[in-house]
Amino acid sequence: MKLKFLCMFLSGTGGTETVLVKVLNELCHQNEIELILTNRPQEDTWLKKLDPKIKLSIYDGKFKRLSRIAWTFLTASKDTYFISLSPKMIKLGARLRQLFHKRYKLISWIHFSLNEQNMFDAQTTLPLADGHLAINSVIKEQLISYGIPKDTIFLIHNPIEPVAKALKPSTKPKSFFYAGRITFLGQKNLKELLDALALVEDATLDVYGTGEDLEKCQTYAASLGIAERITWHGFTAELWEQIKVRPSALILTSTFEGLPMIALETAAHGIPIICSNFNGYRDILQEDRNGFSYQLHNIEQLAQKMNMIDQVAFTPEQIKSSIQAFYPQTYFKNFEEALHKLK
Repeated sequence: MKLKFLCMFLSGTGGTETVLVKVLNELCHQNEIELILTNRPQEDTWLKKLDPKIKLSIYDGKFKRLSRIAWTFLTASKDTYFISLSPKMIKLGARLRQLFHKRYKLISWIHFSLNEQNMFDAQTTLPLADGHLAINSVIKEQLISYGIPKDTIFLIHNPIEPVAKALKPSTKPKSFFYAGRITFLGQKNLKELLDALALVEDATLDVYGTGEDLEKCQTYAASLGIAERITWHGFTAELWEQIKVRPSALILTSTFEGLPMIALETAAHGIPIICSNFNGYRDILQEDRNGFSYQLHNIEQLAQKMNMIDQVAFTPEQIKSSIQAFYPQTYFKNFEEALHKLK
């Protein structure tokens, strides 16, 4: 199979990049793979992890980007599958296919919730694709609600490697961590995490990541009197090399997510998760088995869950087994079956 993956405006520091590396490196053993990016990521460490067999194309500049992507569509053979993380590329590919009577396949692979965004009209754009890879059950339900046939939608989740090594327990009773983009409000909603931390005595927080609101979050933490309990590590390309001891839990206060890779990575390391009840959180979070959820914006409830974390006997083995469906053997079987059914 010829598989061309289309991505727009990746930063180089997110969970989507982690997924791309895992998926493309596996698929390139049996397929001809090209990764097409419409920008050069600010952080390109992840690109160096791609298998040399994968062709990498980066189209910089607006005119160059559109003309080269259009040419890629127009010269594609009928056995080419375009797997697009970009709705705009699906729209362009469908239009060119219609105008020039091409026979390539268009497959959507969207990595965020469709209804909680205002970047594009999902109900008119996504039905233009021939098939859909859904990373969580919420996206699958949203696609069905647009009138897309169920037999063209495949729930595949995201892949995560099992982790054999065990982290040493922390000597701190409530040592939490967050990893990801730093936004005060918006999607990542770190204000909520800081407000809850202020209600949990003796709790500490390690923050891994960077973003436009870093200084704002640090200033707010100081105003709450919790600055000394937080360590801001900045971005690290090798998070799990930097985490030396087992934290009490990962905390995610997101207002929406697709399928957060950091949550899967955390569970694979046998660490509990505390997260908001964003749409789709149940794809990962199993209450009292690998962590707790709380009602989004209920800061007191989040603080309560943080206080409870050392009162429940979560074992690393129990947490690791809770995400069995995401491990490679199951994941890649589902992925390849989906592609073959879309022939």
